[in-house]
Amino acid sequence: MARCLITCHRDRMRPAAIRAVCPFRLVMDEDMAQLDREITTVDVGAGATLFEEGDAADGVASIVEGNVEILKRGRVLATLGPGTVVGELSMFVPSASRNATAKASTSVRMIKWRAENLQDRLARHERLATAILADIAFVLAERLGRTTNDLLSVLDAVGTRLPVSELERFRSRAVL
Repeated sequence: MARCLITCHRDRMRPAAIRAVCPFRLVMDEDMAQLDREITTVDVGAGATLFEEGDAADGVASIVEGNVEILKRGRVLATLGPGTVVGELSMFVPSASRNATAKASTSVRMIKWRAENLQDRLARHERLATAILADIAFVLAERLGRTTNDLLSVLDAVGTRLPVSELERFRSRAVL
């Protein structure tokens, strides 16, 4: 595994660069100083594994540069590029584990925001945390819609002859 190709650092990015990517698009100017204290810039070498399926989920990251492949059971499900988000479920499910593997297919620069103590963050920095959560809500809604359409395509492909028991078996193994 190539995790040694990952370096985290406190790099001062310009507010415009941070605000250009989800989940930071809705952050107000007055909250940028606080956000800057909470984020970390992560540089990842090509071929490095960001996280593996089953790893503890520890935060959300926005891809600023490069491409990340999302893999499940060795299959590439998606290639994510600049402006996209990985790890969004960890914000809502504190005990979540990664449901896929993420691997850098090129050199990658990301902005990471740890998802721990979200309730406390909402209490201390309500406007900042709410802006981030609202931006993630758009991502989740879009991905849910795409997953629903994919499932309907699978059902259309197998026809109406699929017994309910087979659908339940498929559902238990499906990648969502």
